[in-house]
Amino acid sequence: MKLVQTLTEFAISVAAVLVLMVNLMELGRYIFAINTLRNAVREGARYAIVHLWDEEGIRQSVRRSVTGINPNLISFQVNFSPPHRSSGSIVNISATYPFQSVFGVFRRTFTVSATMKVS
Repeated sequence: MKLVQTLTEFAISVAAVLVLMVNLMELGRYIFAINTLRNAVREGARYAIVHLWDEEGIRQSVRRSVTGINPNLISFQVNFSPPHRSSGSIVNISATYPFQSVFGVFRRTFTVSATMKVS
C-alpha cells in the first residue's frame, strides 16, 4: 500500500514539474522572440538613416537580422517624419510578429519599434 501511494505522489509531482518546465521554456521563447525582433528593428532603423529611399532594403535588413523566428511572418511599417526624407528627418520602423507556443496553447501578437534621427 505504501509503494502505491509513493508511486502516485511521484507521478503527480513529475507531471507538475514537467508542466512548469515547459511553461518556463515557452516564456523564454517569447522573451527571446521579442528581443530578437527588437534588435532587428534597430538594425533596420540604422540602415534606414543611411539609405533613405531604399524601403525594400530596410525590410531586408530587418529580415537578415532575425534569427530564431520566422522572418516571413513579420509585418513592417516604415515612417519618415517629415515625409520628404532629408537630414533631420526621423525614421520610425515598427514590426509586428504573431508568436505561437510550440503546443499552440499560447498565442500573442506583439509589436516593437525603433526610432532614429537622420543626421
